[in-house]
Amino acid sequence: MTKRPNDTLAYGAPAASPPAIPSPMGAPMEAHAPMGDLDGGEGMPSLMAGSNTLDPVWQRLWLRCQQHDWQSLAFIGSSKRDPDGVLEIAHGMARLASELGQELTVFDARNLGLKDMGRMLAQIQSITSRGKRCIVVLRLVTENATTVPMAQNVDAALLGVFIGETSVVAAGRTIDEVGRAKFLGSVVLNASFGK
Repeated sequence: MTKRPNDTLAYGAPAASPPAIPSPMGAPMEAHAPMGDLDGGEGMPSLMAGSNTLDPVWQRLWLRCQQHDWQSLAFIGSSKRDPDGVLEIAHGMARLASELGQELTVFDARNLGLKDMGRMLAQIQSITSRGKRCIVVLRLVTENATTVPMAQNVDAALLGVFIGETSVVAAGRTIDEVGRAKFLGSVVLNASFGK
């Protein structure tokens, strides 16, 4: 089983179906938007437990996202200790969508440059105009200038907050610059696990 699937779409890549075996990590969703809390207390399985989409934590994450109308979703976050953490959760959501008979494409736009934004937005538009969904994985606004315009041009956003790593300032700036109303909530992630 691969830890990180190779079929994530980097900017400019053609659209593809969701990865066959994603291996997400992380912890439950927390609310800073009208989403409500997902508690990750002792003994409760977390997104770090692997790609078991029968896990209630995965199902709650999916169902909370379904409470809002979106075709395109920005998932914003970054970690030096777990640079692919947000990407892995996006792959997990794509796998769950696939198991439910839906198509969800994941774009890795963490290193998207200014000159490439137009083409990426065109790809997103092409997918959503056909009634399909996509997740665009982005870095915090302090790390990539394209995050704000990309997130503002999709339907909704999630914020990935890494425990002990994401600063309140960086998270707050991301929410403020993208626009608080755009966010469905946040996913709290623990990057201190061993790979």
